[in-house]
Amino acid sequence: MSIPGANVSSERRNFFMSSAQLEALEKKEALEQDPIRQKLGSPLRAPARILGFELCDDDTAVFALANYQARVADLKTGECKKAAVKHTGPVTAVAVMPDSYKASSSRIALSASWDKTVKVWSVNNPQRTLAVLSGHSDFVKCLVVHPTLPFVYTGSSDKTILFWKLPQSAEELSESSEPMVIRPFKTVKGRHTGQIYTMCLDRETAGVLFSAGSDASIRAWSAMDGSPRVADGAAFDGEWVVPRGQHKTNISDIKCTEGGLWTASADKTVISWDIETGKADMVLEHSTTVTAVLPIPQVGVVVTGVRDGAIYIWRVNDGSPRIIREINAHTDDVTCLRIAGRCFYSSSLDETLRVWAIEDVVGFSGGLEYMPAELAALKAQVAEKSSATSLDKLGGSASVLTEEEERELAELMSDIDDM
Repeated sequence: MSIPGANVSSERRNFFMSSAQLEALEKKEALEQDPIRQKLGSPLRAPARILGFELCDDDTAVFALANYQARVADLKTGECKKAAVKHTGPVTAVAVMPDSYKASSSRIALSASWDKTVKVWSVNNPQRTLAVLSGHSDFVKCLVVHPTLPFVYTGSSDKTILFWKLPQSAEELSESSEPMVIRPFKTVKGRHTGQIYTMCLDRETAGVLFSAGSDASIRAWSAMDGSPRVADGAAFDGEWVVPRGQHKTNISDIKCTEGGLWTASADKTVISWDIETGKADMVLEHSTTVTAVLPIPQVGVVVTGVRDGAIYIWRVNDGSPRIIREINAHTDDVTCLRIAGRCFYSSSLDETLRVWAIEDVVGFSGGLEYMPAELAALKAQVAEKSSATSLDKLGGSASVLTEEEERELAELMSDIDDM
């Protein structure tokens, strides 16, 4: 007697998986073997699932990884460096202090973890922990640094936001042979009723900290002392807050623009908010959970990433928001979107970081799905081979490439590598 939905298999990896889960896994593995996806966005491969990342400069990024590590990546060589910051739980978020805050000419980075701590370390020497921020009673889920002051803000599953102050000079961090232990100078609690997943500082003054999470509300705090932001007008009752209701469930990402705020949610929407009124200006409807958002007001678009790995480019500056481009490169959830100069970057649970030239993606004229010319040629070649194979199957012939065809496909892939 078989159980509906159950999977009967002798393969160990399939144990405890339903037929639907196994089908999803096999689909993902097939996508990972797609030669187009293996090239699209010039993927930099990490040693584990990327839960978040931050850009240090044009050449360097820092990864938060699910294998309990934070790693430094060289964007020019496309490789992760071997040295790692080690935690005792998955690393959920990373941040980099301002360029003016350096020790021994090295940028200072921070990594937050399920182990309830935040570690402070040198990008040039990740293996040495300079300081530990200790104070949360549950997983640390998000991390923000102030752009001009040595302030750090952390959000946690314990429903609190903690404010921290690093030494005025980064050189003080490296004076002791043992990591400096730092305690928070402010605890914000009692307003959020769920886990805090995401935070950001306002772009104009960095004086307001916005927070959101599993309670689907958005709140605002003074970035100096943690007091609730006072708001005037009929839209508010003393404090600046967007209560649960517009978003129905978890808010996974929040980003600020000048005068505006964008949030992404598991309720399948991205919403633009007017900071002054707290009212929704625009709602972008998706077909699945939205995991990341990145407004790029300079070109009038918003980038969104979703649970199945797709990335969408929305035109939002002409009164009629719509998807103008779709990128199908990642094979698992998009976890983070960042901008640097003329490019934006995307990370995913598929263990890759990918880079996209904004002008190329937005200005692409080949259809809705973004596909660079050199990869379009490869896609056509692969499709032709696939079609020929299908015809062979219909005729009863073997459905494998000949030695010459395999060599030709390898040469095509090599040509793309050289571009």
